[in-house]
Formats: sequence, C-alpha cells, structure tokens
Amino acid sequence: MILDHIHNSNKYYSLHPLFKKGFDFINSFDVNNYKEGRNEILGDDVFALVFNLNTFEPNKKLEIHNTYIDIQFLVKGTDQMGWKERSLCSKPEGDFSVEKDVQFFTDTPKNTFDVEENHFVIFYPTDAHAPLMQNIPCLKIVIKVKITEL
Repeated sequence: MILDHIHNSNKYYSLHPLFKKGFDFINSFDVNNYKEGRNEILGDDVFALVFNLNTFEPNKKLEIHNTYIDIQFLVKGTDQMGWKERSLCSKPEGDFSVEKDVQFFTDTPKNTFDVEENHFVIFYPTDAHAPLMQNIPCLKIVIKVKITEL
C-alpha cells in the first residue's frame, strides 16, 4: 500500500508501465464536467471508476483483487479506509468472483486512516482494503490498472 499526495504521482510511474496513464486521467480530471461510473482509458487494461457519493451505507468489509491494482484518489472530501495484509484475512464472505475481481472479508482492519483531498492510495493484490468506512460525502476516482508481467 502507498499513500501520497497527487503532486508526487510521477514518483510512482516506474512501479507499473500503465500507472502514468491512470495518473494522467486523474491530473486532467475536470470537476465541473465528468461522467460518473466507468471511464475508458485503455480498454480493460486501465480504466477509471468515478463516484460522487453524498450519502451511503458505510462499508464494513475488506476486499481483495487478483487482476487489478487500485489507485484510489480523493477529488473532494475525505474517505476513511481500512487496511490489512491479505495473507492475514481469515473470514471470507463468499468465494472470489473472477468476473468482478473481488472477494470480501469480514475481518477487522489492522489500520484505519483518512485519505484527504488530492491524496491517493495504491492498493496491490497483497492489500486487503476497506474504502468508505464512514458516511462522509466525497468525490473519488478509482483507477483500475491490470497487473502485467514486467
């Protein structure tokens, strides 16, 4: 897991050949003119999910992914998130969904932290994570970056 300010995003381009494409989307995001939901960047290799959340049921579950790395960026507001090392999760809620690239766990996060405006978190498949743990309005972008063989 990585937590940093968007001004430092270029420091992470070398970690994955497609990270720059995702950060380019974030850096060019127009808060006054955007499409909620899925936004195409590079087909299924890199895409953005845009969420404008005013009220919602707080999330109580950790999630893991096998195919995609998440770059979660806060455009507006704050997102309280939880984290736990995937290998330590022991309470699955259902099986892994290959179609949705997700499995949920009811384990308690080891750490919780606030992600504020203009900050991002990178979650790798080794990171079980719980976004949206509190009902705090926010506008956020989740960049999904397909894992590639380097």
